[in-house]
Amino acid sequence: MNNNDRRKKEEGRIKKSGFHLPSLYSYFFILTFYFLFVTSVSPAFAMSGRDVYEKVHEMRSRWQDHKIEATMVLFDKGGGKRTRSLTQYGKNAAPAEAYKTLVVFNSPPDLKNVGFLIHAHTYAERDLWAYFPEYKRVRRIANSSQDDSFFGSDLSYDDFGGPPNLDDYKFSIEKEEVIDGKPCYVVEVTPKIRRKYTRYLAWVAKDLWIHLKIDYYQDKEIYRSGTFTDVRTIDGIPTPHRTDMQNLKTNHRTELTLDSVQYHTKFTDDLFTQRSLERAGK
Repeated sequence: MNNNDRRKKEEGRIKKSGFHLPSLYSYFFILTFYFLFVTSVSPAFAMSGRDVYEKVHEMRSRWQDHKIEATMVLFDKGGGKRTRSLTQYGKNAAPAEAYKTLVVFNSPPDLKNVGFLIHAHTYAERDLWAYFPEYKRVRRIANSSQDDSFFGSDLSYDDFGGPPNLDDYKFSIEKEEVIDGKPCYVVEVTPKIRRKYTRYLAWVAKDLWIHLKIDYYQDKEIYRSGTFTDVRTIDGIPTPHRTDMQNLKTNHRTELTLDSVQYHTKFTDDLFTQRSLERAGK
């Protein structure tokens, strides 16, 4: 049997089986396209949104033992500004608790010694207090108020806390973008519990695992937007030294600049008590 006879016999068997050569070619074309598509797209989704935020959580946990001196400037829509200085202390409280944070204002005079204290028993369970020397009393802050303005600024009480409880959120990677030359995962974060925002989009720098930008949404509208710039590495920890947070509804903006940062501090638990809060950490 010559080659032509063999080819005709093979084509005959294919026709009897119900397949046609064009159909086979189409099948192999689709299979090849699918393979190329999957292999080209899958690297972008090599990590899930949850994976990204586990890295963020790990990085933020490394920040917990710290002392920070910072300057906060509030800009109103009329062009006026107010300047404040503050000191923030942090402690990794494991294994008994998650973390502790104390923030004390140093200036201006009307805010001097005003303070804020967090005890995070777990990443999901926290106690918050504020102290006002004018009233000589410590006031408890409800967890439902954690997204409220931090002493008139565009930052929230939650912005001064530690890592969140990841199980309280849903995460999905929306896309990838580059900010200031740094490749980022853009992650949509949706709270499972009631918050002031319905979701936010976070630009998380790959390999650094820090936020470079966050847009907070109330339904379909962005109401608060923040950027985190001037990233410097301190003791192996990437640290944004400038935060700009703007309330798009009020056109009010807050700029927070870190003047000095110390990590791996070893503060005792006595610093993070209500009595210490009343004494401005002294």
